[in-house]
This record gives sequence, structure tokens and C-alpha cells, in this order.
Amino acid sequence: MMLEGVRAKIKPLDELVTIVGELKRQGKRIVFTNGCFDLLHAGHAAYLAQAKSLGDVLIVGLNSDSSVQALKGSERPLVPQDDRALLLASLAFVDFVVLFDDLTPHRLIEAIKPDVHVKGGDYTEADLPEAPLVRSYGGQVVILPKVEGRSTTELVQRIRKGVAAVPVRSAVGIIPARYASVRFPGKVLALLWGKPIVQHVYERSKQAKTLNDVIVATDDERVKLAVESFGGKCVLTSPEHPSGTDRVAEVARQLDCDVVVNIQGDEPLISPEAIDAAVQPFFSDPTLKMTTLATPIADEGEYLNPNVVKVVVDRDGFALYFSRSPLPFFRPKGKMVEVPQFSLPEDAPFHPLRHIGLYAYRREFLLQFAQWAPTDLERSEGLEQLRALEHGVRIKVVITPYRSVGVDTPEDLERLEKSRCQES
Repeated sequence: MMLEGVRAKIKPLDELVTIVGELKRQGKRIVFTNGCFDLLHAGHAAYLAQAKSLGDVLIVGLNSDSSVQALKGSERPLVPQDDRALLLASLAFVDFVVLFDDLTPHRLIEAIKPDVHVKGGDYTEADLPEAPLVRSYGGQVVILPKVEGRSTTELVQRIRKGVAAVPVRSAVGIIPARYASVRFPGKVLALLWGKPIVQHVYERSKQAKTLNDVIVATDDERVKLAVESFGGKCVLTSPEHPSGTDRVAEVARQLDCDVVVNIQGDEPLISPEAIDAAVQPFFSDPTLKMTTLATPIADEGEYLNPNVVKVVVDRDGFALYFSRSPLPFFRPKGKMVEVPQFSLPEDAPFHPLRHIGLYAYRREFLLQFAQWAPTDLERSEGLEQLRALEHGVRIKVVITPYRSVGVDTPEDLERLEKSRCQES
């Protein structure tokens, strides 16, 4: 009997149009959304619950098997249309389900004329094909934020790989802030625009949407007092750590979190969006152990500069190698190379990538990584990330427009200070 009530929510379009007409006469606000809803999951439930909150009645347009095939390929859907419709209709916040064969919901929208048309964060209103139609009769288009780490495509990939889901419950940013910098002692406390550098880093990191917390890790009481004076969290660590990563690992060992982000303490203009970009891949790939960032190299000077670390990646965006040398080497067309002359040709087939020294780790891997001894390539290049590659760990490289601005010397600080004066 209960199942019959669920099935009664699944309506053909002509019958639904009549029902909607009566509901509108009663003053009900009609909300409409559409999709394939193959392998119904928690992300779908959260999305549909949000959609229902925008009105009184929620109608879901469900792509038929034939239209799913046309959109997703011959191997989809995994769940046939009648089963998908029944599962959707069983949700308390779904009032009606209507199947359609078209690739777009235009025909349904024209017939129903919902007060609100809802789509997920994969779209913007500007690139939503049906948006002009909805606006033409006075309807409203609402784009709901995507629920990260919840997608049918990701579920299918995990099933095919035989990989269990490991959800990311929490991510913590840790800022290693050593006082005794060789080139610029005490730089993390140097004032920039009236604030210590470490305060700029902390406050901008706190704006990252993926971080549940931000902690400064230092070996000096002066830094700890400064951080606490502006309301930040700080942990004193051993002064014997050879690297910032070791300092980050000491703090991470005390935390209950899934992902740890190593945020450089001398980058006062760190982008919150860049931090989010490094964390996001962990939501969709439970096999990931480590991520980092890169940005296209702007000019030949960057390409040739040994202080600019370069990275090459495979077709899936995983690092093949990092180097201070120009990477890759662009061989002159049709010429034998006897003495390599590095240059960045104007007709290069792709942009080489500048590595950005921001890393995110699964906490368990970070603790393991910190126990490994430095490797031969790491010592040769002076690049810690090569230790992971030499141990066979894949590093996901996220391409971003963000270009890091570090403070290594008093001159760097002076240039940054003047840059704001010039802008104002």
C-alpha cells in the first residue's frame, strides 16, 4: 500500500500539467529540477532537499534510459528508468517525478512553467541552456552549490577500480613558521602593511572553504606570542626539525583529521582559492596521498631561472618529475643537438609549468613521508617532493592561475610594501 503511494508520484506530462495548474490556482510555488539521478546518493538527497526548500512543490524531471545513453554513453545508465523514478519518488521532499526522452528539459519547462528552476553547481546561469526560457515567462533560475565528493561518475570509477570510499571529514592547514631564517632572521614577524607576515598568511588561510582549522607551527616563543596576540592558534615544536614538512608532521601527529595542508609561512598573499584547489582532489579520489599546485610559466626568464622549480605531468595530471633545470627541453625542429641550449620557443606545443610549493597530504601518508630518509634525487635537486616520487608515490598536480609571492629577503619585503603604496 505504501509503495502504491510512492508510485502515484510518478506522472506522465499531460496529467502533471493539469495537477500543476490546480496547485498554482491554490497559490503554491512550483520548483522544478532535472537530471539522470543514476546511482542515487547522499549528494542527490542534499541537493533535492535544498531545492524543495525554495518552494511548496518539487517536481523532478528524470532522463529516460535512452536520453541518459545519449548524454553519458552506451554503458549508462546503471539503474533502469523505472527503478530510478521509484527511488526518487520515495524521497519525502520529492512531490512528483516525470520522465522525459529529450536531451534538455525545455519541453517540460514550457509545459509546467515552474516558478523556480534549480540546477547544480556544475552550471552557471550564463551557460544554462534553459535559463532564457525560464526568464521569458518570469520564472527564477537558482544554481545550488555542488556537494563535493559526491557524484555518480566518481562512484562508478571507484566501483570499477574496486576502491573503497574514504570520505574527507576534515582538513587542517598548518603554517610552519621558523624564526631563525638564514637570509632574513625573524621574517615571519616582520611587519607588512602594519601586520606580521605570519598574520597575513594565517588570516588568508582561514578564508579557505575546505579548511576546518588553521594552526601555526613554530620553534620560537616570540612567534607563538605574536600569533596568539592576534587570536590565532599556535603550537610549539622541536627546534631540531630539518624542514618545514617535519615541523608540520609533528603537529599533524597530534590531530584527528584526514588531510593536512602545508602552507608556507612567508607567503603573505597566499590565495584561499589556491588552498582549496589543493584540497579538492581528495574529495573525489580516495587513492590520493599527496597534491600540489603549478601554474603556466610566463616567460623565458622563469623557464631558465634555477630558483623557479619546474614540473612536468602526465595526461592524468600527476607529476612525472620536478627540477630546477629548464623542464622540458624543447629540441629545435630538424636539428641535431650537440650542446644543449635551453630556450622557450614561441611555438612551443604547450606551456611548461612552474611548481608552487604548497602541498596537501593524507595525514597518514604525511606521517609516513616524514619518517623516510632523504633520497638521492632529493639531495641532488634540493627538492623534498622528489622523495615521494622516488618511493613510487603519485603526486596530483593542480593547475591554477595563482602565482606565489614569497618573502625571502628584506628587499622582497620592501618591494611588497611599496607595491601597495603604488596601487593606492
